[in-house]
Parts: sequence; C-alpha cells; structure tokens
Amino acid sequence: MIKVIPLVENTTSDKNLKCRHGLCLYIETARHKLLFDIGPNGAFLENAARLGIDIRQIGAVFLSHGHKDHAGGLKAFLAVNKTARIYMRKTAAEPHYIKVLGIPISVSADKSLISGERFVFTDEITEIDEELTVFSDVKPIFPLPSSDKKLFMKRGGKIIPDDFGHEQSLIVTTGGEKFLFCGCSHAGIVNIRNKAENVAGGEISAVFGGFHLYNPPSGKYESADYIAQTAAALAKTQSDYYTCHCT
Repeated sequence: MIKVIPLVENTTSDKNLKCRHGLCLYIETARHKLLFDIGPNGAFLENAARLGIDIRQIGAVFLSHGHKDHAGGLKAFLAVNKTARIYMRKTAAEPHYIKVLGIPISVSADKSLISGERFVFTDEITEIDEELTVFSDVKPIFPLPSSDKKLFMKRGGKIIPDDFGHEQSLIVTTGGEKFLFCGCSHAGIVNIRNKAENVAGGEISAVFGGFHLYNPPSGKYESADYIAQTAAALAKTQSDYYTCHCT
C-alpha cells in the first residue's frame, strides 16, 4: 500500500489549498510517513493541516536537491517536527545559482539550518531499510535538459556549471511494487528511471515528480524534438507517470 498526496505544487485545483513554485509530496506506507521535498516555504504546513496530515508524525524527509523551491521550507519544518531525520546529499548545502541575463541569482537552501544528527548525508546508493532507498550520481546517457545550462554552483570560491551531484531520487518498495520519486530530474528523467531499475533490481511501477521540461524564469519549454524523444523513451517502459512541478 502506498499513499501519495501533493502538499505543495505549482498549481492547485482546490481553492482552499495554496500553490507555490516548488514541490512537497507526502508519502505514506504501512511502515512510514515521510516527505519528499518540502517546497519553498511554510505553505506545506497549511495545506497539510487542511488535508488532515500531522507533520509532527513525519519520520523522515528526503531532499531531492539543494534548490530552495524544494528545500526552502526546511526552517518551517524544523520548527514543527523535532524528531524526523533529513536525508540529503552533502553538496546540497553548497551555494547554487540560476543565471538570468548573465547575472547569477541564488537558488540555495539555507545552509545555516543544516547541522546536527538529524541530517544524514547520503552516498551514491543509500538503503535506509527494506522499503526506502535513495540514489544519486546518475550518468547522462540520454541527453540532459537544455535549461540545466543556466544552473550553476559555487565551489572553491568560483561559480561554475552545476554538476548536479547534489541531486538524489527515492525508491519506495511496498506491496511488491517499486515507486520512484524525483524532484526536478536535472540528470534527465530517462537516465534517472533507468538507474532506478538497476538499483531496485526490477521494474518501476510508477514515477512521481518533475521532469524539467519547462524553465520557469524564461517561460520556455524544451524543444519539441527533446520532449518527443523523452516521451518515446518513457513510453517504452511499463511504468505509470505522475508528472508535476517543472514538467
């Protein structure tokens, strides 16, 4: 059994729920109550309350990467939940930028909040238990979204192209099925899904998340050819796809 409820997303069909540019998914299994990303601010708390979800009962948070539309709600979460562990890549705490008209603008999470035993830095493959596994370092075999070229990081005092080593995805195994959760798919949704099957050792039943086929600052989509190639590659699989956010 798995239950997936969006707590923050770019759009909403319910006027009683807040929408923001970002992502926060509530995931519940027989063994776990967790969040995948926490959106740009505290909007997820208000939506959770309206949906009857108690954030104090969350046992784990998985941050897909270090951009604030996915990790900006960290301060609000820590103020309410005092026990959950937060799983993230260590490099997610580094400064990250998007260039608009050649000017770098910060899209970083608040590094000052990331300290203490509650924060767990993950490896290329980290198995939390029989249900939960995170993975990263996805090789770009299928072409990457062109909008990745506008994203940068600071390392060694220099602003350089983002290598997305701070991005991770989550596999939830429950009821004999495997479910994949991704934040923005900067490493390419086709590449991420392919690695997920290798890590999980079997077919992915469903994929949830953003596929980064749209660039919000510019308001432009990826090329029609790239979208068609991506769709064709995904259509060859047996997975169901629930897209959102930057798709």
